[in-house]
Amino acid sequence: MRKKVIGDCTLYLGMMEDTIGNIERVDHILTDPPYQYIKTHSFDKEFNERFFFENARRLLLDNGFIALFGRGTSFYRWNTRLADLGFIFKEEIVWDKRYTTAPCIALSRVHETVSLHTKKTGKIRRSKVPYVEQKQFDIESVVNDIKRIKSAIKTEIGLSKILDFLSGVRIYEHDMAIKHHISQRPVKIPDRTVATIDSVKNGMREKSIMSIGRSGELYKYKLSHPTEKPVRLAERILALISDPGDTIYDPFMGSGSFGVACIRTGRKYIGSEMNPEYFEIACKRIKEITPVLEGY
Repeated sequence: MRKKVIGDCTLYLGMMEDTIGNIERVDHILTDPPYQYIKTHSFDKEFNERFFFENARRLLLDNGFIALFGRGTSFYRWNTRLADLGFIFKEEIVWDKRYTTAPCIALSRVHETVSLHTKKTGKIRRSKVPYVEQKQFDIESVVNDIKRIKSAIKTEIGLSKILDFLSGVRIYEHDMAIKHHISQRPVKIPDRTVATIDSVKNGMREKSIMSIGRSGELYKYKLSHPTEKPVRLAERILALISDPGDTIYDPFMGSGSFGVACIRTGRKYIGSEMNPEYFEIACKRIKEITPVLEGY
């Protein structure tokens, strides 16, 4: 086992089973374990699932989250293991890749799934995504938003609502509250045009389907690992489960994308990787970005 500390990141070279015992406490876990269906690849090795998930329960406080990438039989088994250990399922994220990663099979696979579980009391954070980023693959929706704003500006009432909102006044439809069909609590519905202006100005609420393709990756980087995830995808997941300053643990680090995401969003990071080549790549990526942010 080898340990390397770079800024707020602690990186271990070694198998999860050999390194996890060195960690006493973390706020959250974000990881992409081996899916165990491509048996011919060295990165898809089996691991001690029971040992890992029991340690996840040991490491996390009651409000801690584990965000777990996965696919197929192993993914459903992992979710069941977490439930058996008392974890509470909170949400499911679908990553829409915008491109196929399996061009030779009958069904063109363009997604992966992430499940979010809390040990006991964790709550999903409200997160905003810049309008252009959220709408970049839905031009029809952008056109409809433009038409709505254009129509409102042409009327005295519509223009007045927009100006009031831009001046700091919240405008609601019919100025009345309705009961939400799930919570049964009164919910104020914003004026549709004002809501559109708000989303352009302040961003849109995060969605359970995150469309991030190769062209949508905000931080360009040549892939160094066969199953490498976009840094931006990790950032958006981190915004839902954690706060700046939190410590994130990733026992299957790969080439360090989640570590880069933690640095960019002000989180501390602990990662481990069993492959020496990927470990060195992760160290290099994290070391390259750390001095830049420290100079701010």
